[in-house]
Amino acid sequence: MKMSVRILIERHVKEGKEGELIELLVELRTELISQPGYISGEILQNVEDKSTIFALSTWASLLDWKSWEGEPERLETESRIESLLTETPKLTVATAL
Repeated sequence: MKMSVRILIERHVKEGKEGELIELLVELRTELISQPGYISGEILQNVEDKSTIFALSTWASLLDWKSWEGEPERLETESRIESLLTETPKLTVATAL
């Protein structure tokens, strides 16, 4: 049985760069909507720490996520995102229990 996976990426953005990061994440999300296996996604902001932004996406399978993870357009946008961050993004892959 194929199990869907959820990808949670936690990013810590430099002060004053939140809007720019959210813009790039929306751009990235627009690109991934057409990706095979993509189910849904959300962009979330920590209520207590506005510099912490989460991207949560649901994929039909881990293989579908891995295919998107290596896509050139994703990597190009991710490199633009990295310049706005204070640390390396934290990526978590999980399945529902």
